[in-house]
Amino acid sequence: MANNSARYVPFARKYRPKNFKELLGQEVLTKTLSYCINNKKLTGALLLTGIRGVGKTSSARIIAKTVNCTSLLNDDLNNALPCESCKNCESFNNNNHPDIIEIDAASRTGVDDVREIIESSEYRPLLGEYKIFVIDEVHMLSKNAFNALLKLIEEPPPHVIFIFATTEVQKIPLTVLSRCQRYDLRRLSIEEILVLLKNIAQNENLKLEEEALKIIALKSEGSARDATGILDQASSYIHNVSQHNDIITAKSVNKMLGLVQISTILELIRLIIEGNTKEALKLLEEIYMNSSNLEHFVEQIADLIASLTKEKVIAGFHEPMYKNYGKEITDILLKISLSRLSILWQIFSNGTNQIKSSHNELITAEMLIIKAIYSCNIPDIENLLDKSSQIAEFNVEQTAPSTNPKTEINRNIFDFLKFCHGQNEMELYYVLLNEVEVKNFTEPLIEIAANSKISQEKNLKSMLHKWSGIEWNIVICKQDKINSLKQELLKKAKASEDFTVIKNNFPNADVSDIILKS
Repeated sequence: MANNSARYVPFARKYRPKNFKELLGQEVLTKTLSYCINNKKLTGALLLTGIRGVGKTSSARIIAKTVNCTSLLNDDLNNALPCESCKNCESFNNNNHPDIIEIDAASRTGVDDVREIIESSEYRPLLGEYKIFVIDEVHMLSKNAFNALLKLIEEPPPHVIFIFATTEVQKIPLTVLSRCQRYDLRRLSIEEILVLLKNIAQNENLKLEEEALKIIALKSEGSARDATGILDQASSYIHNVSQHNDIITAKSVNKMLGLVQISTILELIRLIIEGNTKEALKLLEEIYMNSSNLEHFVEQIADLIASLTKEKVIAGFHEPMYKNYGKEITDILLKISLSRLSILWQIFSNGTNQIKSSHNELITAEMLIIKAIYSCNIPDIENLLDKSSQIAEFNVEQTAPSTNPKTEINRNIFDFLKFCHGQNEMELYYVLLNEVEVKNFTEPLIEIAANSKISQEKNLKSMLHKWSGIEWNIVICKQDKINSLKQELLKKAKASEDFTVIKNNFPNADVSDIILKS
């Protein structure tokens, strides 16, 4: 009779960290608990919390194993490490340590289960120094179960340690939280996930494209378990579909996960910006026919647009995921404004929820793309404000007395405000734009209405001379109610036909401020 082959061990279990040295990204926990273990200062109740797959249960097991090791070691960084050879370590590695009890609170939630723990805690450990209870998903315990456990964790026997793990710490009663030493395990960075994946790939003799690794790291969202699980799946997938080329490519990972190639998304964004509806919808249909999940696809578009927005506003910013697409990204950024990028992000970010609830995800995705193309054809808010300024300038010029027709055509209050802004005379700039009403601006006379004394009168005279090269007469009159230049500009901007188009499509849009830069 042939022997059955050994059962396959998934990467997530095979490469689970065995000590603090192997635990990635949790420096606060490893440093603090190493010190506590080395100096016998460990508290009776520990709480580990964080998102899925960052190492909560692994950390709990490492703590339990290290605490009971009888020949404790320390590395160069003073991490407390189990010796792996004493009876406690051997028993733990064989999954039969009598003093380390793991409990899944998701399936054992009642008060009777907790009473068993209480009764068991009264007995001294059989092999190690401590009896350790590791309770996973502790937030699932019932209210009565928590109440029964409360007294025990407040004053645990000296030989008992509780280690709680949870993804939803907010569901644990405050009375329990206050009696625990809490550790918040952080998300792993993309760089840390990449290090983990490369180490596993090397040990498993896997060949991967760099971009494939980055896709896996990004999709893991900081979870080591998710990352190793996707890599495990990719390893099986590539060996099944390819008989000759066993390299895990970005294309194969995207196909496996139902994702779309970055180059394809960039091409779609380019078509949207150029207003090419026919080709954009044709490309979407190709994506749909390849059985890609359109919900994930819309999420990818939103994520990429968010990255483009950051590149637009942050000098030197580059998302590692898109490193190989510098030229395509630069071409897109040169063709689109920041405000338009923001509108596109809102369309596709909101579109993820629309896709989820849609009766036909293809039609919904098509409508999102058409809406995005339309948004690129309406005027930029920057241009809209510029038009409003021009309208206001024209009105001021037409209503001002024509004492000097020759010069008023070339000079107006907005030219002077831009000059003040360029000279960094921000206080004068602010006063003229917000706090007074300019009744007349005709060289060499400026008439101003104000409801209080103006502190910038001398500075105004000086700056007008510096701007125009001549002396100006300044007339200031008292007026209770004023209509400032900014109020006039905002009113005209909001009344314009262009802004009406924006408002019809984006009801929450508003013009909150106007800046006249030099």
